[in-house]
Amino acid sequence: MATYVWLFPILFIFHDMEEIIGLIPWYQKNKELLGKRFPKICKVYENVSTEGFAFAVFEELVLCIAICVISLFTQWYGLWLGGLIGCTIHFAIHIIQSVAIKKYIPALITSVMAVPVGCIVIRNSLNVLNYSIEALLLYSAAGIALVSLNLKFAHWLMKKFTFWMEKWGCPLN
Repeated sequence: MATYVWLFPILFIFHDMEEIIGLIPWYQKNKELLGKRFPKICKVYENVSTEGFAFAVFEELVLCIAICVISLFTQWYGLWLGGLIGCTIHFAIHIIQSVAIKKYIPALITSVMAVPVGCIVIRNSLNVLNYSIEALLLYSAAGIALVSLNLKFAHWLMKKFTFWMEKWGCPLN
């Protein structure tokens, strides 16, 4: 299981590097289009710097690694599996977002690559773990909830970090 466990943060880092590198410049270039069709997205990324976004990704990575370490030490993989399922769904949502706006988004290429890998890791892990359908559904729901709640926290964190950097004399963007 250790190999499978560490594939979670590797997939996460692989995917989020594409977002860190390109999301904020892409957003700045496309915010008029997004504002017309998806105004809620504009509220999330309004006044956010690349550094603020990177800080939020760092927080998510720390949580991902903590889940992996706890899973390995306790030999309980439910939260890890749920987190991986939630993350894989997150990747799939990026593909759907790109289709919805009919345009590349900085998350698409790595999402297209990470979804199949995530699904294979999930399937292979389930073969090893031998969880019941009920347990799988419970862990999936917990993982999706954790990913969703932490995503909201990360969005709050990126705005706060951007504000903090600007307040202390580090103008960004």
